[in-house]
Order: sequence, then C-alpha cells, then structure tokens
Amino acid sequence: MKAKALVSENMPFTDVHSIMTEQGFSMMGIGESVKYRVALRDSSTESIYWLEIPVERNLENPDQAKLGKPFLYGEERIPIPVREAADSKLNEMADYLKNNVVNIDDYRSNQPQPNGSMAADEAEVKQLGKEMESLKTNKELSEEGEVPDPVQFESEHNNR
Repeated sequence: MKAKALVSENMPFTDVHSIMTEQGFSMMGIGESVKYRVALRDSSTESIYWLEIPVERNLENPDQAKLGKPFLYGEERIPIPVREAADSKLNEMADYLKNNVVNIDDYRSNQPQPNGSMAADEAEVKQLGKEMESLKTNKELSEEGEVPDPVQFESEHNNR
C-alpha cells in the first residue's frame, strides 16, 4: 500500500477510537494488543478483504496511542481496485486524524447527537445535575405564587 503515513505522534487513545469508529472501523483486541478493522468488498467477485490498522499503546502512558503500519488481507489475491480502495481509505483516515486531532472538541461537536440524548458525556451529566439541584420544585413555585411551566400532568392540563 502506498498510502501516506497516518499519524506518527502519540495522541489520546479515546480520540483515535472516536475517529476510527466514526469512519466505520471496528476495534479488535484489548489492552496493548488493539487493532481497528474495516471490510472492503470487491463487487466483481463478491469477495471480502480486510484493512487492519494496529494501535500501539504507550507503555508509560496507556491513555496515549499511535497508529501502526496498515495491513490488507483476504482469502484470495488482492485485486488492484481493492488495493486502490484501501489506499483511498488510508489517505482519508490520515486527513481525518491529522486535521481533527488538532482540535478534537470541534470534531466531536460537529457529530450528530442521537435523538433523545440529553448529555454527551459524564461531565455534562454532572453539570446538568448541579443546575437541576438549584431549580425550584413545582410545589415551591406554587407557594411563591408562580405557575410551574410546562404543565406536566394531564389531569391538571384538562382542568384548565
């Protein structure tokens, strides 16, 4: 494969994981022996080939990682279009990683949030909890002569 080097410097493993999985790769392995893999399908033969990228974890700081040398394999000889697709995917990944590792917060904020999601991470959950603790209850609002909003009980809403 002639793809340019993906990333040579260490970066947070969580950032590598986020970007790789967003791009369709699945994580294989655990601990120090981790790799990401994506299937490439040859439409003319219906054969599946695997593009794997190992992740080297930093022994001194396991939260840091860098990508190793990619490997492409399959049950048959790998056709030129599949090799080209792998090179294209590696170049795409290099661009994502190099451009987005600089400011991973921008990358994450541009990702769509699932419907019904109230908080993106544990820190946001804690912050929301602190904000909610300071809010007055419906009973406290009523005692102060204020009307709770929005109306939360159907029976109260129908009696108006």
